[in-house]
Amino acid sequence: MSTLLLNGCSFTKNWFPIRPDKNFCKNLGCDTVSNIAEHGTSFQRSVRTTIEWIAKNGNPGFVIIPITFAQRWEMCVGSEDHDIEGSWIPMQRKEFIDKDKISDLVHPESLYKLLDLYNGSIPDVRHNWDQCFTNIISLSAFLEHRKINYLMFDMCNNFEKKHLAGFKAFEKVRLIEHNKKIIDLFSFCGNRLMWNSMTEEEKNKTDPYAHHHGLLHYKYLEDYLLKYLQS
Repeated sequence: MSTLLLNGCSFTKNWFPIRPDKNFCKNLGCDTVSNIAEHGTSFQRSVRTTIEWIAKNGNPGFVIIPITFAQRWEMCVGSEDHDIEGSWIPMQRKEFIDKDKISDLVHPESLYKLLDLYNGSIPDVRHNWDQCFTNIISLSAFLEHRKINYLMFDMCNNFEKKHLAGFKAFEKVRLIEHNKKIIDLFSFCGNRLMWNSMTEEEKNKTDPYAHHHGLLHYKYLEDYLLKYLQS
C-alpha cells in the first residue's frame, strides 16, 4: 500500500475526504490517503508534522503540501499532548485562540498580550515571507534526502515579487524557483485558481475571505496539478 500524504491548513483539510478521488491518487502512484492538515494552522506546523509523520510511519508514496498563510505560526502551549501534533497550537490574532486548548501552566492574558506585541512589531512582509521561504527549502531538502516524491504550491498567500523590491537576503528564493517540485510561488495560487473557476453567480454569493471550496473546484485544482506533474 502506497500513501498520499496531505498536509496544510483548512484548504487541505477540506480536500479530503470529499477529494482527492481514486484516479488522482492512482496517477500519483498511491492507493490510500493520509490527511494530517488542520484548520487555522501554519506552514511551520506543516514542516514539523510532515517530518513527525514520516518518522513514525516511514516514507509515503507522495507528499502534497499547499502552503498556507505565511503570517501564521505556532507555540507549544497546548493543554493536551497528541500523536503527531504534540502540544503545539496555532498562533494568529488573539481572538482566534481557543482558551480551552491552552495549558493551565500558561496565563491566557499573558499569551494574548504577547500576540498583540508580536503582531504589532512586524513592519513588513520580510519577517513572515523569509521564514516561510526558508522552511520551504528546509522541508524540500528533507524530502529529497528521504527520496520522497512531493509537490508544494502556494494555496492562499498570492506572493508577488514587487513586495520584495529593495529587500536584502532573499537570494534563497532562487533555490525555490529552480526546484520544479515547487510550483512557481509568484505565478500560481491554488485558492485563486479555484476562485477563478467559480461562476459569477457563485462569486456574488460568496465572501472571498471566508470561503472554502467544494467538490467541483477541488477537481479543477487536481487537474491542474496532474497536468503540471505530467509536463
